[in-house]
Amino acid sequence: MSAKNTFGSQAAKAFCANLYTTWLSEDENVERIRDMLSRMLALSAAAQNLEIGAKKGKAADTDALNNGAWHSDPAVGLSTSSTAIDEDADPGQSPRPTPPQRSNKSAVLKSADDRTPSPIQPSTSPCTVARFAGGVDELDYPHRAGSPVVTPTSPQPKPIVDPSAPLPYVSSGSVSPQRAHSLGSPRLDSTLNAVMVSGDLAVPLDPSTSLSMTARESTTRFVHTAGSFAVTPPANLKQATLEDIPCFYSKRESCGLQIENDSEEAQELNRLLEKNDSVKKTVWVFGDISSKVFKVPIWYKEALFTDIATRCGLDAATADTLAAAQIRTVYSDVYASLSASRRLYDLICTHPQKEFITLSDLESMGRYLVAAHPGLQFLQQPEFQEYYWHTVAVRIMYMLERQQCGRIYWRDFDRSDLPDRMMDLDTKDVNLVLDYFSYEHFYVLYCKFWELDTDRDLLVGFEDLCNYGQGSVVTGAIKRVVEGYGRPLSSGVPGKMDFADFVYFCLSEEDKNSEPAVLYWFKVLDTDEDGVLSGYEMMQFFEENQQRFLEFSDSPEGDIAYEDTMCQMLDMVGFDRVKVRKCGVTLGDLRSCPTPANFFNMILNASKFLLFEHRDPFGEHQIRMRVEKTEWDRFARAEYDRMAAEAQ
Repeated sequence: MSAKNTFGSQAAKAFCANLYTTWLSEDENVERIRDMLSRMLALSAAAQNLEIGAKKGKAADTDALNNGAWHSDPAVGLSTSSTAIDEDADPGQSPRPTPPQRSNKSAVLKSADDRTPSPIQPSTSPCTVARFAGGVDELDYPHRAGSPVVTPTSPQPKPIVDPSAPLPYVSSGSVSPQRAHSLGSPRLDSTLNAVMVSGDLAVPLDPSTSLSMTARESTTRFVHTAGSFAVTPPANLKQATLEDIPCFYSKRESCGLQIENDSEEAQELNRLLEKNDSVKKTVWVFGDISSKVFKVPIWYKEALFTDIATRCGLDAATADTLAAAQIRTVYSDVYASLSASRRLYDLICTHPQKEFITLSDLESMGRYLVAAHPGLQFLQQPEFQEYYWHTVAVRIMYMLERQQCGRIYWRDFDRSDLPDRMMDLDTKDVNLVLDYFSYEHFYVLYCKFWELDTDRDLLVGFEDLCNYGQGSVVTGAIKRVVEGYGRPLSSGVPGKMDFADFVYFCLSEEDKNSEPAVLYWFKVLDTDEDGVLSGYEMMQFFEENQQRFLEFSDSPEGDIAYEDTMCQMLDMVGFDRVKVRKCGVTLGDLRSCPTPANFFNMILNASKFLLFEHRDPFGEHQIRMRVEKTEWDRFARAEYDRMAAEAQ
């Protein structure tokens, strides 16, 4: 077969493959397509047989001419011809060696063009079966060298098999045909981007026959040489719309709005109000409405009652009863479209546009907690009540605010665990919730501040703060703390810290692994305020800590060099990050460090660092198995137990 005929045969097969996949989805075209393919295959097979027969005859004549010079009878076998010797030849001469017999197949292959696929290659025929059933054999790929897609001179790209292309299937009766991929409308003036890999093109019409196909009757697959898959589906294939594809992000969710209203909440509201035309805020019915419908904790139900009364035009200070219609109206118009976290955020926030929560908003929430929670009824003195809700508000602001801005935005509130902890407070024991609301934690903070405030002016100065932790913190860091470098002081008195400032300091000192603590101590160490901790800045604080290392060391003669300490600290934060930048340690380096507390303790607190160096690994595992998960929780538990033992 010539190169021209081969090119035309390959183009015809690719063209038929395009028609086959495009029209197979319609039942009325199945018989027509199969008949057309059968005729083409029969004509192609007949032409190939004629050409192969002619070439075989030509090869036989060539072998006969070549063998005639050495053998008298071409029909003699190899053993006879190899032992035949000319009688007239010289006996002294050695017999001339007989060349090996050449096969017809090798002659045909040699005579054909190297760039033209041989007609006897199994991969050139569309009826030839692939070696692997239901798949594509990579060894069969070179048969496309003569196709319109891949030319002999161009590099052959690796074939890309469309895994989503289904097997061609022909239905009968009422069974709908299996969907097939389409390559679009055929265009003779464009380059084809897909060909059919060898396989059985004539799929039987009987479904039972198609199910019992053997490995040698495997169907075809599409192999795309250009790397692009079929994009035009058949006409009877239902296409997916944007509504069918689930959205993983929506603007409504980012604003705290629900995509769909919860029907269970509406049903629960109707069930609770079906026998009550009006509801008082003190009865249990409104408590169930608050927790089960509005997703507001029971101890915060009075704030919900006030909000509903205000929206209905009632005086919240004197109103004591709400009508069922008023509750339904406010729920359907305002709260039904909000998520549970957004409902709590709007109740806490007093800003007109609900942009952020301030410290005063959190203190108001604390007042509701002290007044309604049964576990805090022992706080009868107004002074202790005020300190408690002020401590709760400061702790929430400490953990949720962004860059010490004094505001909590909706995004920070939604990402935090505060909504879950507020719902957990419906338990009787408030100390079971360790985050934000624990009375034991408040007691430890209040007692620590009271121990340092010797003059009882509710302010702590430099000398007072140097006594914290038995003087374990270096004085250079204490000086910068009271000057307001760690956090802008809220006391209003230069060099003096009030209770809120002390809470920030104590939480940051006892749990240096938290993100607010990392920012706090980074600002303390950054003396030039350039955003980078240089070796000179850290050395100023390490010189005092170095003397404490010598005091606590077993061998006072052995001095700890600052260079060795710096190498260890850089290994903690990741030396590769610092080496590339070549300018020092940044806030991002410390936040990416798993244990930034060890980094800060090497500079600021020698006793805590030595405790870490001499820790018991088995005891450390037992400590982590306890309820207290953070360093602050463990510190507060130990201090509260110590204070309780001393009080007895």
